[in-house]
This record gives sequence, structure tokens and C-alpha cells, in this order.
Amino acid sequence: MAAEVTTEDRFCGTMLGSAIGDAFGYPLTPMTYEQICERFEELGAMELAVSSKTKSALFTDATQMALFTADGMMWAAKDGKAYDNNACASYIFYSYQLWLYTQTKTVAGKEYGWLFDKEQNPNQSRLLRLKGLTKKRNVLDTNINALLAARNNKFGRLTAPVNNNTDNCALKRTTPVGLFYAADAEMAFRMGCDFGAITHSHPDGYLPCGVYAAMIAELTRESTPEAALDRAMEILQEYPNSSRVYNMLVAAKDLAADEEIEPLDAVRRLGTGVEAAECLAISVLCMLIHKNNFKFAIELAANHDGDSSACGAVTGGLMGAYYGEYELPKPWIKKLQYQNLIVKIAVHLYEDADLEFAEQEYYDDNEDDYVKIKPKRKKRKIY
Repeated sequence: MAAEVTTEDRFCGTMLGSAIGDAFGYPLTPMTYEQICERFEELGAMELAVSSKTKSALFTDATQMALFTADGMMWAAKDGKAYDNNACASYIFYSYQLWLYTQTKTVAGKEYGWLFDKEQNPNQSRLLRLKGLTKKRNVLDTNINALLAARNNKFGRLTAPVNNNTDNCALKRTTPVGLFYAADAEMAFRMGCDFGAITHSHPDGYLPCGVYAAMIAELTRESTPEAALDRAMEILQEYPNSSRVYNMLVAAKDLAADEEIEPLDAVRRLGTGVEAAECLAISVLCMLIHKNNFKFAIELAANHDGDSSACGAVTGGLMGAYYGEYELPKPWIKKLQYQNLIVKIAVHLYEDADLEFAEQEYYDDNEDDYVKIKPKRKKRKIY
């Protein structure tokens, strides 16, 4: 791992890593592990596949919705509402209605028509103009159904549940939340839960979102994977109805520490990853086992019977936050669809977030006191 990794590098690495893991697992998701091995000569998938039409690695709704989540947070930040739980959740919800339109050509009700009026909504998302973000790829109906049912702003909240969704749809879109609130893991956890509950009201659906966001926040602040997990689990225990998610994470830790068990068997013991708690646990397991090798972590997360793209996305987000952009496999970044857009949005998140920890104090021999100096920003690579 490189000696110096800046906070901005970690922002870009998180978004790119999640998209890479998502794209890696996308073609594998419909297959069992046996089918994957038959196709890839008993070794499993080892490389990032590209589409014959686009000549790029395509991602699923996980990355689509992560980008719309980021867009909603930046919209809230522009209006000075990013740190108001209730207000910011509304911005995220409106952004999800825009995503819903890309998938269904409709929204929940006529009351959201203003989102498409440039005079009423000058912040209309540029994401609507990108064809790759309008394609329906591996989308579960739970997201769409929950958003279609949210008439008159009656979307899910922690204090006002609207369904019992527990699948991984909310979890895999949470990647940018941990970045924007990276200065405070507890806030990242709360916001992750708030935004997850918009479509997933069951604690087993939104609490994994909180854990994932808190872990990314801690990793962005140069925490180790083990310490990031411990901190997130500490926060998790403060929330009601957290026993299943907590126990799944304990199981992941124990399996990662067991040198007698094969990694693939360890993944199987945690489930398929379709449920959010299972997806999070599998991703944590893959990170802990292969924390020194991004590619191995993604390969383990994707080569199994379950939801390869979701597990790949969450694993990639965690590993990207730990490693930073420049330690990710460059050939994989170059293959990724919209890689420059993903980097650009990550940089905008970095610029909009309140990251006091990104400033360090240096002693200037020419001054009597300490002065605060922001680290110099690197010129971003064009892939």
C-alpha cells in the first residue's frame, strides 16, 4: 500500500472500488458457483468482463443509485441542508424519484412533476442525460415498488416505517454516504440508516446501511479494517433491533480469523448476500481475509452462489476507502463504464463535505503560531 494516501484519493477509491466490484459481479449474479466454475475452467471469474456492445464493464443499479445518492447529498449541501436529517432525506428521496424515472419513465405522483421543470428545479440532475444510467440492470422490484408507493412525500423514515424490506438494495447504494459524513462516524451511521429507510423500513434493511457508512467514514480517516469494523459495531449496539446484524458481523469476524476454513466455505456459511445483513457480512469477511489485495477481495466477494454484484459493490467500496484510488487495478478502472464521471462526482463530494480532519497543523518556522494548511490536491488522472 502506498505510503501517502490523501483523503481525496480515498473518496475516489471508494466510489471507483464499489463500481468495479459491482461490474465484476454483474455477469456472475445469475449463476451458481458451479456454473461460474464451469464457465471459467474451474477457477472462477478472475477478470473484469466488458460488454461486447459498449466495450466497457457495465455496472448495475447499485452504482446507478449510488451516483443519484451522491447527487442528492450535493443538492442538499448546495441548499445548506446536508446536516439536517429530515431535510436531507427529502433531497435524497427526490433524487431517487429521478432515478425511478430513468427505470420506469414515471414517478410516484404528479406532485413530483416540478423535479423536471428547470425553472422550479434549477438543480435538475445531469445524470438524467446519461444513457448508461437509464438502463435497467439487475434491478430488484423492492426499490421501484417502494418509490412508486411514496405519494405526497410519504417515504420511509426510521420513525415511520412503510414496509418490511430487508434485501440489499438500500445497502449497496449507500457508498457515498460514508464519504460525505466521514468526519463523524456516528453521523455517517445515522444518515446511512435514514437514507436506507426511505425504501427499506425494517431494521435488518437499514441498519446494515448505517454500518457500511460508518465503516467507510472510519476507513477514510485512515482507520484499519479491523478498527473500522469495531467502531461501526460499537455504534450499532446503540440502536434497537440490531441483534441479527450484529451477530452476522461477529460471525464474519470469527470466520475471517479461522485459519482452518476455506474462504469460499466461509462465504457460504454467511448466506447468499441477497439479504442486506448477509451482504454486509460477506463483504466484511472478504475485506478482512484479503485486506492486502483488492483483486482477491473482489474475486472472493463475487464468486459464489448468491448476489455477486451487490457483495462485490460493498466489498469494493470498503477496500477502495482503505486503499485509495491509485492502489486500485488501473486496467480495471480503464475498463469501467463512466469511470471519469465516477471520479468527478467523488471529487465534488470531497469538495462539498465538511472534513475538518483533512486539514493538518504544521509548524511554520517563520510564524509564531501553528497555521492550518490544506494538503495540496493532486491533478486527477484521466483514465
